Amino acid sequence: MKIIKTALHYWFAFVSVFSFLGGWGMLAHSIKPVQPTQTTTMNTASLPALPPIQAFNGGSGNGGGVNFSAPSNQSYYGFPLLRSGGS
Repeated sequence: MKIIKTALHYWFAFVSVFSFLGGWGMLAHSIKPVQPTQTTTMNTASLPALPPIQAFNGGSGNGGGVNFSAPSNQSYYGFPLLRSGGS
């Protein structure tokens, strides 16, 4: 049984290394993405301006009105917030 287990470990190691090297070689020799031959610049002045988001104080930038967690009105009646199934 020990010989089979050792042979299986070596087989897994060999197949893992061979698969890694084979995948690396296939990725290295794969078709490269097509590069654009002509660069086009987009005129940003032609884009319409977006209105500020009202939920974030109209975009004032101070971040005073930003609240990422919604307030909860539920009561947990003494139950812990985090519970793990471990011992």
